Amino acid sequence: MEVWNIITQKIEDIKDVTVPITRESHLYTDLGFDSLAFVSLLFRLEEDFQISFGITEIEQCLQAGRLSELMESKIRERERVRRRP
Repeated sequence: MEVWNIITQKIEDIKDVTVPITRESHLYTDLGFDSLAFVSLLFRLEEDFQISFGITEIEQCLQAGRLSELMESKIRERERVRRRP
């Protein structure tokens, strides 16, 4: 499943979203997230994808599209590391 689809599904699992989720959607202002919902989303993504977000990266994750891009980058990096001898 594509990362974007997984992210939108996780957002919908955490928050009853009444508007369409787009790549431009801001988790707080557009989708109604609060800090607990945001941390829960990041925690679930970290667990599911076996990645971690650095403290400086977290502020990049407030927009759904940026979160998706960061996730894709982390997944690629994780795969590169796993392939090394």
